[in-house]
Amino acid sequence: MKKILLIAALAVQSLGIVAQTKAVRVESPIVSEKDFVWYVEQKEAWKEATQRNPQDETAWLNYYNAARYMGWFGNKTDSLTREVIREMGQAIPNTYTFNYCNYRAIMGGHGTGETDGDKYAEAALAMLPDDMRFFDYDQWVCYLAMKGQEQRMAQMAKRYFDSGIYSEAVLRYNYNELAGMDEGGILFANGDAAIIPKWLIQEGMGIHKDKTVICVPFLAVKEYRNWLSRKLGTDFPQLENGGYESYSAYEHILMQTIIDRFGSKVYFSSTTPQETMEPWKDKLYNEGLLLKYAKKPYDNLAVKRRNVEERYMLEYLLVSFRPEWTVGQRLSANYAVLLADLLPYYAKHDQRRYDWLMRLLVSGITNTSLDEEQKQQYMNLLIDK
Repeated sequence: MKKILLIAALAVQSLGIVAQTKAVRVESPIVSEKDFVWYVEQKEAWKEATQRNPQDETAWLNYYNAARYMGWFGNKTDSLTREVIREMGQAIPNTYTFNYCNYRAIMGGHGTGETDGDKYAEAALAMLPDDMRFFDYDQWVCYLAMKGQEQRMAQMAKRYFDSGIYSEAVLRYNYNELAGMDEGGILFANGDAAIIPKWLIQEGMGIHKDKTVICVPFLAVKEYRNWLSRKLGTDFPQLENGGYESYSAYEHILMQTIIDRFGSKVYFSSTTPQETMEPWKDKLYNEGLLLKYAKKPYDNLAVKRRNVEERYMLEYLLVSFRPEWTVGQRLSANYAVLLADLLPYYAKHDQRRYDWLMRLLVSGITNTSLDEEQKQQYMNLLIDK
């Protein structure tokens, strides 16, 4: 009997070894979306890796990222990420990884109590690794843009573009957004995938540089407002002077100042939160992938057809030659959401164009790794037309 129990115990131990989670590089959910359990498992796996080798910067970075992305699921992980930063500060102070992670933690509101994130950002920028990855480029392009350091941002954005790391599908989608804008257009946008790739296109390819891409969340930063004021030649009221009901009210005043100056040259990304666009919702017209501000109604569907037929490059939707980021796949499927309303017109007036667009939109959905239920939801948008 004792022998049987011993064998059983050994079997359980063996299963425990087999079931032990393998540490896998933790990518941004923009690149590869995972569930909460996966991040929990990776946090533990990478924590163990840091304990085995406390000087392993790669292990610390992945440990921090796993803890951070657990918070995307509404779980209270601030104390956990703070603890990771404290542990990291003891193990690898004065390293690129510590400065990078500490800056992100401070900006995300889960640092260890410090408020001056800039000193960590600049310390990290002074020791950039030769082999930078997605997290590095994304962080520093945004930091430099937010600080209004246009020349440094442009250099980083070009280096990012030249690295070949960025998703081709996301770049192409953003290219099409820029291509549909009027010359000298002003774009309000939120979200990494709606802003960063446009900067990469402008600085890496040297095209569409006449358009100004405004990161709405950055309007809270004085250095960014000052840079934007100089670029647009427009004076802005200053948040620091007070007198505003809320920050949201101040943000809308800033945006209205720009709209008053540039009028119909102003656009909004379709991914902009509704509350951000609320004051102008009755004056925004869909021209394809973007919403354009206009005081009076006009034939925006004619402009949308022009964009689809003449300005957008859509054939990339037919085939993908490499695995795509999660956000790239969602954007490819999003063409069906934004362009499906052209199908009835083409069905009535141009069967050849209808067949062409339908094939592209269907391919944009089916060539993704979205689950079948999600694909069907997008397909229903086309079937209903």
